Amino acid sequence: MTRRRHPVWPFVIGFTLTVAFSAATSLVNQAPATGCPGNADEITVAAGYDDSMDRTQRGVVSAWNDRGHTARYVEISRIPDEARAEMAATDQDGACPYDVLILDVAHLAEFVANGYASPVELPHQAFMAKSVAAGRIDGTQYGVPFAADVPLAYSIGATDTLVSRIWGEGTSGGKPPGRALTQLDDYEGAMVNLVEAIGPEIVPLLSDPGDMPGGADLREVVAPRLEAWREALKTGLIDGGSLDHSESDTLRAFRSARPSAPMVMRHWPSVFRSLWLDSRFRDADGELTFSYRPLPRGGVLGGSVLVISPKTRNRAAAERLVEHLTTPAVQARLFACGSYAPVLAAAYEVREYETRQFTEALTCLRGDAEEPESLVAEFGDFALTVRRAMDGALLRPQVPYYSRLSEVFRACALTVLRSAAPREAAFYDEFADRLRAAAAGRLPGDGSACG
Repeated sequence: MTRRRHPVWPFVIGFTLTVAFSAATSLVNQAPATGCPGNADEITVAAGYDDSMDRTQRGVVSAWNDRGHTARYVEISRIPDEARAEMAATDQDGACPYDVLILDVAHLAEFVANGYASPVELPHQAFMAKSVAAGRIDGTQYGVPFAADVPLAYSIGATDTLVSRIWGEGTSGGKPPGRALTQLDDYEGAMVNLVEAIGPEIVPLLSDPGDMPGGADLREVVAPRLEAWREALKTGLIDGGSLDHSESDTLRAFRSARPSAPMVMRHWPSVFRSLWLDSRFRDADGELTFSYRPLPRGGVLGGSVLVISPKTRNRAAAERLVEHLTTPAVQARLFACGSYAPVLAAAYEVREYETRQFTEALTCLRGDAEEPESLVAEFGDFALTVRRAMDGALLRPQVPYYSRLSEVFRACALTVLRSAAPREAAFYDEFADRLRAAAAGRLPGDGSACG
């Protein structure tokens, strides 16, 4: 899940792209840290913030105990960029870095380029292919998939035409009934929404720092969909509040609405549980009054990977912890109890939880309901939908300066959405120039403003 943040520039300002991958090989061979204070048998696990129900992520980490080794879960910040900077700074400057990082997939390429991630072997599990790809940089696996995230369209009423118009190929015909809620405030969540608005063709266009698009190519791919969204915001097809919405704002608006017309919300799987267990979203017969589906042209893959520091004090213990966190039983518990979409195929097979004795996951699903098996069946249907969405998920550009690239891209794209009229070719030339600078790790001449 992508949480709201205030824009900050990446902490490594002067690091040039020329060291990105050539330096990584030597940097990852740093010696393990020695003489660190604290329990030498304790593996430290750094995370941004555990916002799962009942603090499930913290629970599965803290409960680990293997051959005398334990794990300590360290929460850094709710703001992803602050967590990323702290994780990197600790590895860069500190003699005693974190042993394992729960790292947002968007930042893995940066950590590899700077030598803060070491190559890993995947545990012997049936991982989802897209999650594996998100942990692989330049052909080498650096991140072990831990949690997945891929958006769904949550709907009240008949929204087929509306969903197609906003996220699909449907552009003809009159304005469909209803309105859409999404996240376009200036943070990473806006970037993933913009990629989903434009479509999968934007990802390869931004994936080679040495060959970024010129203004004409960028305009050809980006402008039609940005103009469609600009018009949708102007006419109210996309709710105007979306320009100031983060995930929490969108969910609040969806939950508080009593729409007389259809409504659709783009959001992550993690919000399903709060709607599913809310009696306001069930009719007199106990049936759900909302539906959900994958986005038509794919949603951007979020989530996290487990990264082992090159300077971990105990590599073998860190690897055993990573292996434990990616077992089917733990992944099922994270899904059913904490709303973290799993990275293993087995954890999506909810109807097999009983046979496989995933008792903790089943306890979370059944609760104290009068008809617990109906809840298990409903969650099973939801799990299959999330898995379908995973199969069609889009990866963000895996480039070392992704954070800066994202900030510049969304600054320019949001300028288009807020404009009174379409933008001309000169604007896209400037847009392209700024992207080239960002991809090379340079600041635009006048900051991140665009146009």
